[in-house]
Amino acid sequence: MAEKVVIGNAELWQGDCLEVMAELPPMSVDAVITDPPYMIGAISTGDASAKAGGWADMENSAWWYAEWLKLARRSLKQDGFACVFGNWRSLPTLLYAFSKVKWQVDSLMIWDKEWIGPAGPRQLRPTYEVVLFAGMPDAKIDNRSASDIYRCRWMAGNSKTTAHAAEKPVDVMRHLIRLTTNAGDTVLDCFMGSGTTGEAAHLEGRRFIGIEREHEYFHGIAVPRVTGAQAQEQMFAAPKVGAGDTAVQGDMLLPANAELSGRRPYPDDCPT
Repeated sequence: MAEKVVIGNAELWQGDCLEVMAELPPMSVDAVITDPPYMIGAISTGDASAKAGGWADMENSAWWYAEWLKLARRSLKQDGFACVFGNWRSLPTLLYAFSKVKWQVDSLMIWDKEWIGPAGPRQLRPTYEVVLFAGMPDAKIDNRSASDIYRCRWMAGNSKTTAHAAEKPVDVMRHLIRLTTNAGDTVLDCFMGSGTTGEAAHLEGRRFIGIEREHEYFHGIAVPRVTGAQAQEQMFAAPKVGAGDTAVQGDMLLPANAELSGRRPYPDDCPT
């Protein structure tokens, strides 16, 4: 049975995403933003040390992807979006899975990490990952200046803030949330991992539902992270000052009767 933890406007579930999503009300979330397993090491035959198996393994993986994609689509409102991370290895499997459930992929965003990662002697060194956008019938991206390339510096182990092997930057998640939702909307991450999407959703004023199967990631990383994000927000709560008084918040001197929004400003691009 899945375990539920409520933190402010965030609802975190420790359990299998297929089981938890099956219990979510239909058309109850505004965006599904998630970073699923890339199926590295999903090998039934051949070299067990390789990162990917043959076409039969990709076919098997696509069936599993299709199962959670069906539930993700069921949970989305008619104007909602799914944003799904992948890389060059998982992209064919993802596209095949979307086709299995007859869900059109509308766009593909390149996340340029502005940093070259490690690679084998026969490989080019990777500097990007991808995000597939699949919209429901009434979905639209209001920001018509949004490009299909987003640059955010991420230096693997040097940029990580948790022990999760595939942690994503908060700024990338904030960018996706801003593109696909409005304030007060609900964001679902069915592969919550380190809780990055939950932190980003809170910073952008959205409700959040997160699902993570692994106990160590859920209790050791995601729950403390979302808890910390909401607690930190309280530190920036609006100070109340009387007429003629002043207050200091950070390095700012506030005039009488000043009020500060608890929300942090979002930069135009990811900081370097």
